[in-house]
Amino acid sequence: MTDKQKILSCGDVEGHFKFLFTKVENINKKNGPFDFLLCVGNFFGENNIELEPYKNGMRNISVPTYIIGPNRETDLQYYPDIDGYEICQNLTYLGRRGLYIATSGLKIAYISGIENNTTESKAICFQKNDVISIKNSCLKGQPSFRGIDILLSSPWPKGITDLDPNKPDIKFQGSELIAWLAAQIKPRYHISALENIHYERPPYRNHSQDESGIEIATRFIALGSVGNNEKKKWLYALNLTPIDRIRLSELVMKTTDETSSPYSKHLLHDEPVETKTTQFFYDMEFKSNKRSKNSDYSYKKLKTEFDQTKCWFCLSSPEVSKHLVIAVGTEVYVALARGGLVEDHMLISPITHHQSLSVLPPNILKEMKLYKEAITKYFASKNRVPVFFERNYKTSHCQLQAVPIHKNQSSVVKEMFEEIAECNNFKIDELPHHTDLQQIAKPGILYFYVELPDGQSLYYRIKKDFPLHFGREVLACDRILDVNHRSDWRDCQLDKNEESELAKKIRTQFKPYDIDN
Repeated sequence: MTDKQKILSCGDVEGHFKFLFTKVENINKKNGPFDFLLCVGNFFGENNIELEPYKNGMRNISVPTYIIGPNRETDLQYYPDIDGYEICQNLTYLGRRGLYIATSGLKIAYISGIENNTTESKAICFQKNDVISIKNSCLKGQPSFRGIDILLSSPWPKGITDLDPNKPDIKFQGSELIAWLAAQIKPRYHISALENIHYERPPYRNHSQDESGIEIATRFIALGSVGNNEKKKWLYALNLTPIDRIRLSELVMKTTDETSSPYSKHLLHDEPVETKTTQFFYDMEFKSNKRSKNSDYSYKKLKTEFDQTKCWFCLSSPEVSKHLVIAVGTEVYVALARGGLVEDHMLISPITHHQSLSVLPPNILKEMKLYKEAITKYFASKNRVPVFFERNYKTSHCQLQAVPIHKNQSSVVKEMFEEIAECNNFKIDELPHHTDLQQIAKPGILYFYVELPDGQSLYYRIKKDFPLHFGREVLACDRILDVNHRSDWRDCQLDKNEESELAKKIRTQFKPYDIDN
């Protein structure tokens, strides 16, 4: 597991570089080493001569420092490349907007400038498309998005002081677009400046899409200007384990002082929409997910509408990836999973077209059981045990996935399925002993099903949207396989030659356990 990251953040520097970097150097010697110094607000000031010794190498910046862009047109001259560049050693301008992922996995979203409240496009202003771009970067490849670690913005989000029991009597220029972005990407910490005010809001619990689950909390921190005469706090230290490296139960843990989100729940729906007055509101006319009265999700309808010659998993189809096949029986075949969690992540599928385990005829179920036993013996030869799971949702052909984990991890698998299900706003249940899947999942029922190494089975009936990579996400977590970056198969694909070589290797290893032997 990645160690915690030690982070310093500061407010408007306004050209006081020597004071800032000397202070940080002393703190780093006493309490470091720190991994980052993150600066928000106005980094440059009227006089920036103090930066020259650092640019020419006469002085050193002790902690890698990252800044965001200008908030005043007069400061544009100090940003020769508005899309980001290295100013000098250990001092980097991140760019206009984006998501920075450190080697540790720490996720820092950032947006430069101020909100554009005029019809005129300005280089220092961000607009709707900028916050949407950041949101898309954060959510890409994250089927079960938790949130990010830090959001950097110079302006405060509009309404951030709402619902604070000790709401301060302060005036500030809040940004509606920043509020929308914060509600969408759920930062653990949101750091802002510009107002020369130190304000630490009690943590607020982010909204969930429905009220059945719990989201992480966000702490908003506004910092004063560096070295301000009023001695308002301008430097803040954090000690963070990256969000993808921490247990979800710890992430969602409640605190005694937390509040509800100060933002309207409508910020979760759709994108912000610009009105003619250039103010922003939030589109409430989002599309309904309800099916029409005549909608029929029965197995029969799915079967008749599906073109089996284009099925990726029917063995007779020209679309099937035959180079991944490991073993072929009479009714069932075994293949490597494309973009597997591990190199011998396997799929067991019927040779002919069947939608799911819940509708397989007895002869196919019997042979599938034999292959499950064979795969279990194969994994056991390497001190591993299988986790079998099926997602009968947005699939057309039955695929029982078989993922090996080390036998020492088997005791936590059930706990992690339950925990990550809860964080995705649903509850997965244990099936009673000797209960058959086909007894509870009638044809046409959508479900997720998993068989644990100890013989227990878990089941969830899917009623609406479901995280497509849920099974992979659970097994990829740090307590089991510790390969969070492989939760989406599309991020793990090999080219065809590499797949063929890997399949050849696994085919040879599996052969002694094949049911035909």
